[in-house]
Amino acid sequence: MRRRAQKSGASAAKSYWGFDEYLKRAERRDRLARYVIASGGYGIIFIILLILFFLIYQSFPLALPASVRQFLSFTVDGPVSPVLMVGSDEYLQVAFTLNDRGEIRFFAVHEDSIQRIIAPAARLPLNGNEKILSVSRASPRMFRLAAGTSQGRIFSLEVGFEVTYQNGQRIVRPRVESVRFFQAESSSAEGVLHIEQLIYRQTEEEYELWVWRNHAGELHYRIEDEFGNLLYSGLFFRPEGEDRITAMAMNEAGDVLIAGTNSGYLHWFDFSDPAGVYRVDRWHAGYEPVTATDFLIGNEALIVGDAAGQVSEWFRVRTPDNVFRFQKIRSFHPHPAAVTRIAVSPRNRNFVTVDRRGNVQLHYATTGRTQAKFRSAGEQLLAVQFAPKSDAILLVDGRNRLAIFRLNNPHPEVTLKTLFGRVWYESYPGPEFVWQSTGGTDDFEPKLSLVPLIFGTFKGTLYAMLFSVPLAVLAAIYVSQFAPRRLAQVVKPTVEIMAALPSVVIGFLAGLYFSPLFERHLMAILLLFFLFPFMLFAAVLIWRLVPERRRLTVPQGWELLYALPFVAAAFLLAFAMARPVEASLFAGDIRQWLGDVLGLEYDTRNSLVVGFALGFAVIPIIFTMAEDALSNVPASLTSAALALGASRWQTVRHIVVPAASGGIFAGIMLGFGRAVGETMIVLMATGNTPILDLNPFNGFRAMSACIAVEIPEAPVGGTLYRVLFLTALLLFLFTFVINTVAAVVGDQLRKKYARF
Repeated sequence: MRRRAQKSGASAAKSYWGFDEYLKRAERRDRLARYVIASGGYGIIFIILLILFFLIYQSFPLALPASVRQFLSFTVDGPVSPVLMVGSDEYLQVAFTLNDRGEIRFFAVHEDSIQRIIAPAARLPLNGNEKILSVSRASPRMFRLAAGTSQGRIFSLEVGFEVTYQNGQRIVRPRVESVRFFQAESSSAEGVLHIEQLIYRQTEEEYELWVWRNHAGELHYRIEDEFGNLLYSGLFFRPEGEDRITAMAMNEAGDVLIAGTNSGYLHWFDFSDPAGVYRVDRWHAGYEPVTATDFLIGNEALIVGDAAGQVSEWFRVRTPDNVFRFQKIRSFHPHPAAVTRIAVSPRNRNFVTVDRRGNVQLHYATTGRTQAKFRSAGEQLLAVQFAPKSDAILLVDGRNRLAIFRLNNPHPEVTLKTLFGRVWYESYPGPEFVWQSTGGTDDFEPKLSLVPLIFGTFKGTLYAMLFSVPLAVLAAIYVSQFAPRRLAQVVKPTVEIMAALPSVVIGFLAGLYFSPLFERHLMAILLLFFLFPFMLFAAVLIWRLVPERRRLTVPQGWELLYALPFVAAAFLLAFAMARPVEASLFAGDIRQWLGDVLGLEYDTRNSLVVGFALGFAVIPIIFTMAEDALSNVPASLTSAALALGASRWQTVRHIVVPAASGGIFAGIMLGFGRAVGETMIVLMATGNTPILDLNPFNGFRAMSACIAVEIPEAPVGGTLYRVLFLTALLLFLFTFVINTVAAVVGDQLRKKYARF
């Protein structure tokens, strides 16, 4: 007996220690599972934060200001011969100057120094004491120059740069060629002419155009063909009274000349017909003399500086009487002294203004911002020019010291106003929200307002939700509360399978099949919007007229079959009535009628198609969550309501739906977030036109579709590239806010109805 007891005790102890080991192993497994699950959750949060920080990292350079720092400074000549023109090659390896004695000198630019002269100085063939008084470039991008002298001669020449590579190093060799001149004409009898101001242009038709003001204040012009043959010349303006021309500017196309006067007036001369140059308009620009003016690239925007230091931008705007007039658009930060020079960038709408005291300001025209201010040794500046790549500014002061300032300004066109505000762009009638990232010419100015993209995103979402929410929620109510079990077991998995349908397939069908179908049967579809609810209402009324004993013989949930003939009748009536209604009420073509009468343009790929297609992608999400929330309402609540005499519909309306409102709302918001972030459907089913218009027959451009379309063509690190990342950041924040709101509101609704 004792041995048996000992064996039994040993067995019990062994069993106890085995169970204890089992519990320890189970606890270790639980702890491991908890760590794995927690690691997965924290990993997802970490990855989302990484995506957020990466988007911020790519977008942040848009907010960095322009920086200007002095790179090199070097005295190029004594003060006896003032420098009138400065420039460089596109790689900023060779700089050149042109002084009033006609000498062109070249200098090699290194990282830390400037060699004095790298090539023999070229010299224009001037006579005796003849000096150059004015110099002009054919355009900010070209090194074709013209120089007017104190003896009335005008020289034309070209400064070129030959680039070769030896042993992996780039070698730039300068040259001066095509030097020729002509004697300027004048109607004045005051002896020797002085070419005090000069403008030189080489047009796209290979014509060369010179416009100059002589010492008598007269304006003359001369036009030659590509072979040097004189085509047109003559006097087109003579000063009246005390009015004197003090500044001139001509656009790059050579068809608009603006001349400013000492009385603050601006004259607009039309050169589109060289045989008949005439003054188009004269207007008062201010109360101070106009001291400097120039056109930006693009041939539209005119920059004007006056004796009070004011700087303003003007361009042509069509007036209500259908006449173009120059209108002041923006003003920039003023100078403390009279503006003496304006230099424009050959790449964008940047420009530099210089005043009499040597102050330099960098502006960007479209934003209206003064981006930087600096000085060059406090001397009056004689020449200022942008480098060909707009990455540097070259200045020459009164002591002939050449200073090169490095310019780092990669995204000047981006500000909060240009991204989210109305901007008045060139050739537009007024300030607008515009997205247009590319153009057909180098003069194109990118327009990067995000408002049309945000508007288009929510426009497409609106029409998708109008289509999907009623269908999904009502279907969820029917399947969870009314449908027979066998029917519910078929409908719910079928709808959930729809979520697995690739969005590119839905977009493909919407763009290539449903869009033409909607266009052909637009009248029938519009009639269906009215006939469908009318026929359903008629079905309900007729069903109520059926005797109750007959209605009770129909199994619960199968009443829907009774409504199907009415739905079919609605479709048949819509297609049967479409042509007669269109012929009698809409002159046989409803699309034409919409445009002529209501001003609504009809695009084949429009918001109706997107709402229909995108709605199919959203319905499974809303239906699944709503149906689960409705099905999880305790059966005791519905049984109690029915026992108290409430009808099935009253029970659903007042008990079931409020109790499940948190889940229904969460499903709707998740569907909303899904629609906001959808890419392929809105990309393939719309015209991708970034417009601000709620017209359902028009297209739109969503943020996600814009990213998909533009990012393959955007230069890495460029403005468009970073703006697209900013768009992705906004899309990320939108979806985050939507999901957060869904979680918070859903939780509040669940707490509110927790007593059920």
